[in-house]
This record gives sequence, C-alpha cells and structure tokens, in this order.
Amino acid sequence: MRFRKERSIKFNLMSDTHIENIFINEMMAVAPGDYVKVYLLALMYAELGMEIGNHDISKHLRMPVEDVLKAWTYWESEGAVRKYYENPEDRLRYDVEFINLKSMTYGRRKTAGDGRKKQTSDLPPNISALLSDRKLQELCREVESIAGCPISPEVIKDIVSWVTDIGASEEVVAYAYRYAARKPERQGKINAMTNYARKLVRSWTDKGLNSVSAVEAYLEENDLRRNQYKRVLKALGMNRGASEEEQRIMDVWFDELALDIETVLSACKKTSGINSPNINYVDTVLKAWAKGDTKARSGGGGSKESAGKQQLSAVNKVYERLREKAEHEADARRDEVYVRVPEIKKLDAAIMKQSVDISRAMLSGAGNAGSKIVSMRAELENMKSEKAFLMTENNFTVDYMDIVYHCKICKDTGTKDNGDRCACFAGHLAEI
Repeated sequence: MRFRKERSIKFNLMSDTHIENIFINEMMAVAPGDYVKVYLLALMYAELGMEIGNHDISKHLRMPVEDVLKAWTYWESEGAVRKYYENPEDRLRYDVEFINLKSMTYGRRKTAGDGRKKQTSDLPPNISALLSDRKLQELCREVESIAGCPISPEVIKDIVSWVTDIGASEEVVAYAYRYAARKPERQGKINAMTNYARKLVRSWTDKGLNSVSAVEAYLEENDLRRNQYKRVLKALGMNRGASEEEQRIMDVWFDELALDIETVLSACKKTSGINSPNINYVDTVLKAWAKGDTKARSGGGGSKESAGKQQLSAVNKVYERLREKAEHEADARRDEVYVRVPEIKKLDAAIMKQSVDISRAMLSGAGNAGSKIVSMRAELENMKSEKAFLMTENNFTVDYMDIVYHCKICKDTGTKDNGDRCACFAGHLAEI
C-alpha cells in the first residue's frame, strides 16, 4: 500500500499542469505573489482530479489560511475562478471552478456600436450580474459623463465594489467623482479621478455620510475646522499643518469645551513667555480656565523636583490620551464590523468563552484534561479560521478590529516589557 502511494506521487509529479498564457501575461504580473502560488497549486490539484482544502494549501505553502481565503476572493473578482456553494447560507464551504480564460476573453460575441456591452463583457460574471441593476447602470453612465471619457472594466469593478462592499450610496459615489473633477489636472483622466474618488468614498462612508447633503455639511464644517487649526498654529508661530494628535486636542477645545476661536487665541498668547510654545501648554491653560482657574499656570517658583513630577505627570497624561484614542478607534472599527457582519460578533463571544474554558480546564488538574484541552484548542482554531474567512470575505483585514497604538513597542505606556523607558518617552517629554 505504501509503495503504491509513492508511485502515485511520483506519477503526479511527472505530469504537467497547463497554464494559459493570458494568466501569465495579463493576470500574474499584477497579482500578489502569494495569490499566484495559491492559484497554481490548486490548479495542479484540479487538473490531477484531486481535492485539496484551504488548510492543506495553507500548510503546503507555509502561509496563513486567511491569506488563502483572500486569494480566492481576489481571483474571483478578477474572473479567474468561480465559487460554488452547496449551501448558500454556509459561506465557509465552497468548491472552486477554474475558468477557461481564453474562452472568457476571446470567445464572446461583441455587438458593434454598443460600448456598454463591450465593457461589461470583460467583467467577471458576478460583477456583470450586478450591473443589471438600473441604479448601478445609471451611476456608471453618470461617471462617464463627469469624466468625459469611457470607463474601463477595472473602474466599473471599483464603483460596484464601493456600493456593494462598503455600503456607499450611488449619489455619494457620483458626488465623489464630481469633487475629484474640480482639479484641472484630473479632468479627463479617469484613473486619477478614480484613485481620488476611492479615498473620498471610503472616508465619507466610514463617517456614515450616505447623502450629498450630509457630505456637503461635513465639508463645510471641515473647511471651518481646518481654518481654526491654521489660526491656532499660526498664533504659536508654526507655519505648517496640524498633526493628527494636535487636531484631536483642538477638537476637544471646540467640541467638548465649546470654546470659540477668540478664547483659544487668547490662551495661545500665554505661550509668549515660554521657550517652546506648544499645543499641550495651551491645552493645560484652556482646561484650567474651564475649571475656573484664570491664573492658568503663571509659572515661576517651585523646586526642580516638583517641576520634574509635573513633567512626568504631563507625559503620562499624553500616553493616557493616546491609549484612549487608540482604544476608541478600535471600538469604532469593531462596531462597524459587528453591524455589517453580525456573525463575527457571535464568533468573538464564542472565542472568548472557549478561551476561558481552556484556562479553566488547564487549572482543573483533571485526569482527562490533556486530551480535552487539545480538542478544545482545535475547536478554538476552527472558530478563528471561520472569523478570518468572514473578515476577508467582507473586505476587512484580519487585524482590522485590533488596537493600533501610536507606539507599537510600549503600546503607549512609555515602558517596554523589560521595564526600561521606551524611546518615545523622551520625544513626548521634549514636547511638554
């Protein structure tokens, strides 16, 4: 039996896998390298008539299983494969069919004089089916009108993806193109307009802006806020744009403390007597005023030890704000995922419960604890794989919900794991 298995392996390795030149010339050159590996390995198994699962591919190629899942989503969007689900409700189990690229590209009958048919015929079947939707057809025609030139299948795929995957409204997508076309250097250049529109659509959709009126109100308010940032930095002698952290601090002044720009500029004047005027100093003054302390750090006096403690306290507050900001943003991303994919919320709860149960089993000391823990860990890994699949299928990165700290080394604490001060501490101290 073992000899026959070895002969079978040798026979398979001595055979050839047919790879179409269209794939090599047009698809492989622009595809991520790992996705190409997944395609080629699975194609070999398909031509040999053998089955291979995503976990097997993951082990064979020494890559995370979530990257394998991303690869199939990518190749489906490129029209190179088609997924078949035995149970439409079960998105984890599907077969993959490799599409004949020659017949897909050259075997179509094109209708003369029909530009729309020519373009949509180059799209993957799932995208072409979506374009039967009247609103999407009208949106594509409007984008062509705004751009003043025909749009390619790649642009159509982008537009459809914004509407179907990230939930942008058709009117917001069209407005993004009109906004992008305001710059003369982008007019008539559909790729440049699309790249800019992509950033706008994602940003506006992330903020929940799904109507033109909401976008226009946001832009008007944003222009006012940018002007406020500029005036504050100019008052501090800084001829540059505000950093993300400086914007966050100033937003607190204007939104939470409800201060007007004149009050803020008055606080900026308080920095005239210090060596390095900065936002944090103004922040301290304004918060002291908000509490009723009109002296607001008049300075002078006090020992070096007291000044050192004040600096340390100020740096710790900076770290506290950074952690709160990172955690708040992670919470917002998590809420976004849970709203769009409720199954992930259920999986997270199950993963947490399973982790707790494993810890309890390890502490129990029961005779059968070892085998039970192995089984529980395998189940936990299956749940994590299912979560990774759902994340990638819905166009989220696997780590999208993780907390992203300003400093990855100390996680915005100022102290490394070995107890030493992190290098970022000196930088924050210098800003105080």
